[in-house]
Amino acid sequence: MRASSGFAPRGGRRATLALALLVVAIALLVAFSSGCGDEGTTTTGGGDTEVLRLASWMTLSTWDPRASSGDEPLFLANLYEPLLYVNPPGSAEPYAPCLATSWEVSDDGLTWTFHLREGVTFHDGEPFNSKAVKATIESTLDLDLGAAYMWYPVEKIATPDDYTVKITTSYPAALDRVATAMYGAWMFSPKAADKSTKWWDTPHEAGTGPWMLESYAPNEETVFVRNPDYWGGWKDGQFQKVVIKYVDESSTQRQMLEAGEVDYADGLALDSVPALKDNPDVKIVEIPSIQNYVLQFNCERKPLDDKRVRQALSYALPYDDMIELGTNGYAVQSRGPTPESLYPYDPDLFQYTYDVDKAKQLLAEAGYPDGGFKLKLTYASDEQFAPKFVPLIKEAYAELGVEVDLQPLLFEQQWAMAKGAADKRQDLFALIWWPGFPDGYDSLYSLFHTQDDLLWNLSYWSDTTYDDLIDSAFSAEPTDLDKATELYSEAMAMLVDEAPAAFLFDPDRVYGVSPTLKLDEMALNPNYTSVLSFYHVTR
Repeated sequence: MRASSGFAPRGGRRATLALALLVVAIALLVAFSSGCGDEGTTTTGGGDTEVLRLASWMTLSTWDPRASSGDEPLFLANLYEPLLYVNPPGSAEPYAPCLATSWEVSDDGLTWTFHLREGVTFHDGEPFNSKAVKATIESTLDLDLGAAYMWYPVEKIATPDDYTVKITTSYPAALDRVATAMYGAWMFSPKAADKSTKWWDTPHEAGTGPWMLESYAPNEETVFVRNPDYWGGWKDGQFQKVVIKYVDESSTQRQMLEAGEVDYADGLALDSVPALKDNPDVKIVEIPSIQNYVLQFNCERKPLDDKRVRQALSYALPYDDMIELGTNGYAVQSRGPTPESLYPYDPDLFQYTYDVDKAKQLLAEAGYPDGGFKLKLTYASDEQFAPKFVPLIKEAYAELGVEVDLQPLLFEQQWAMAKGAADKRQDLFALIWWPGFPDGYDSLYSLFHTQDDLLWNLSYWSDTTYDDLIDSAFSAEPTDLDKATELYSEAMAMLVDEAPAAFLFDPDRVYGVSPTLKLDEMALNPNYTSVLSFYHVTR
């Protein structure tokens, strides 16, 4: 679970994204288009008065697109649009144009030119143009919350005409990928650029997207209606209205789905999925994700300051059992810090396996032949997987003579403890993680780069060689992806060997839908965690 992300390399904070995704199969039904919208289509009736009903456990901490860093994308991604979208893994092209129709980068990787779509209007009536892009990015940077860090490379934004934006960075940065992010990259009306977060949370919205906010009752219901002036137009079978019911009980979601009260449920208990697959009134959709689960070791505290102990604890984990018990098999064991569907995944990285003898050997070499130490493990009690599998960690480490004190906390409490006084911190921190933008650099930086201001490096691990590797890889991405990939692989191999964390598993996303629904490949795009794009759903 994560609340925000950020990184601060040498000489200032900076972010980047890669230019490609690895091929991963996704099981989705194919319907109409795979882009942002289909320009020139018209509404001709045929179901346009239908309501799409969702049961979701997602809640908002803010309606401010500049400040969002939690579960808001399910809502915001249907109100707002980015300049570009990342296509699902396995697509022929890495990107789909959206509010930008084309783009290019200078040979030195320092200047990006985006050519904008004409004839687009914000929900408040303001025209979308280059000044709106400039206002969005500058306002996001000024507020400096959520995922603003992605835009830190920006040095200057020029608007040579209404539909051209030139962004100059202080160092090479892959702004094409930044422009696709599900946090901090939504374009909003320039009229809202100087508004406070309090104003946004009234709530107000000011996007260009196919949907507009009709009503919102916190922790109860959110209603969206069509944007009648949407530049992409509307087709037969698309919905007129969307109603999201807040339902945090998985059993209730299941009941509503099976009874036909909702068309979509995002919080089903995974142990209920086999039975649901046998129900002809329910369709189960499974997709890979860019999430992964890590167990961060407190490298500042004995005996975890010895990498042999950390390696031993990595070997002692029953990965297959944790996947089966924690996710009912809807996951794969991690191979390093980057999931398979996220660049720069390396299939050749070393992978720890369950090997108690090897673990005991390493502990003996480190001076702990019989274990004899105690570890405090914190985990989020309000998270889907951890409460199920962390007892297995306690049992596994007991075989080594290591006692584990399990401490379930609400995530915000867990995170606060980890950033608090050093003598009060945990030894082991169980964390489900996903990057703020679809690139592994966010994860590699946020979780393991040296941090002067502690945020997500809750292993408290620091190595300047590693820092230099990923920073150099970042700088190479816009102009030499092969070199960047090589440097990332070297850095990830170092992480696996040093073991500041155990890399547990990469969960799939599992949803229940009505069999009458049709979802195209952009409806559930793995790069946008837990987002259903309503525009790409038809009946």
